[in-house]
Amino acid sequence: MNNAQLIEEMRWQLKQIEERKAENQRLLAGIAGSEHTTVVSPDRTVTVLAGPGGVVSEVRLAPDAMRSDAVTLGRTITAAIREAVAATGKLAAPPTVGAPRPAPPRHRRQAPTDDEPYDTVFDV
Repeated sequence: MNNAQLIEEMRWQLKQIEERKAENQRLLAGIAGSEHTTVVSPDRTVTVLAGPGGVVSEVRLAPDAMRSDAVTLGRTITAAIREAVAATGKLAAPPTVGAPRPAPPRHRRQAPTDDEPYDTVFDV
């Protein structure tokens, strides 16, 4: 490749980057402009942002969050997410009486008997 081709390739790449950047800014503006719910954990270490449909768009951890053990931090994050999603009013409702249930699987794998080696049992 000569210098002119390299320069043209770099210009094309810069144009692609600028287009992606503009698209990301449009997406972020859409997120910021829509109705979101922000939940902060009681200990203020976890912040969760949930948007329409209960979609979690961001989870932020305060520096103090890293002082917690993994189990405590996991529970705090999970609780904050559940609260944020519930606040959007989009939690999945439990099945109601009379609601259609999913069909059972058509074929079930049968466990081999003691007389059959495991490699002779096939899904049908």
